[in-house]
Amino acid sequence: MHESAMDKFGVFVDAYLSSQSGTALDVLDVGSRAIGEGSATHRAAILAHGWRYVGLDIEDGENVDLKVSDGYDWEMVEDDSYDVVLCSQVLEHTRYPWRLTQEIARVLRPLGLAFVTSPSSGHVHRYPEDCFRYYPDGLSALASASGLLVVEAHVQSRLVYRSNLWLDALLIAQKPMRSPNDAGRERARLQLSRLASKSDLRPENLGSVDFSPRAPRPSRLPDFLALAPKSIFKDRDAALAKTFDPVRRFAEARRHFSRAIKVLTRPI
Repeated sequence: MHESAMDKFGVFVDAYLSSQSGTALDVLDVGSRAIGEGSATHRAAILAHGWRYVGLDIEDGENVDLKVSDGYDWEMVEDDSYDVVLCSQVLEHTRYPWRLTQEIARVLRPLGLAFVTSPSSGHVHRYPEDCFRYYPDGLSALASASGLLVVEAHVQSRLVYRSNLWLDALLIAQKPMRSPNDAGRERARLQLSRLASKSDLRPENLGSVDFSPRAPRPSRLPDFLALAPKSIFKDRDAALAKTFDPVRRFAEARRHFSRAIKVLTRPI
């Protein structure tokens, strides 16, 4: 996990979750596998607050508790089973990001929070694919397609970290409280979306779609949508931009100089 993503994760925990420290929160980390020796993960920070951490990935490895065979269909994860779902630096590698965010929405409890980050810039880095970059409305559109409501969305536009390459897009979204009938219809909608991605879809698969009412237990988290709007990540970028870091400034100057050389030497 690179520097800016870990910093934003820390800001998220402090601003949105720290009031629940010591209470029973279930946290799912999507794409949790640690790549490379000493790679930073979310596990230690989550466990330090007394919360339960489960790392989910499509491959076994360090920091993985639950391996799923299909990245868009987590059969062994029940509906409405997590208070927080983390998905950091994964969506750019995901061919069908709307399906991934719909699975996130499915496993969140009502009032549960999703924390999603993904680059808005940077070079190609396949693992195993590199499919997307996200601009100001991109992650919010995925939230809407998944039945989640946007609490805060932000795209980093300033070079405020030493590793400035990725200029992260960020989303905090909350699963709304719904009536039992509406919750049943939303579950059916997500089930149909899952079936739509099946390459071997059969008529009998439609029999699994369940419209029955449901009234799951909500998360302990507050209704952030009912509170004053937040701009925590925009404010964080502004604060970092005011700090003088000669290493960051040198890297920024080198980046601009490199661009200028390319423009001046490129054939017309």
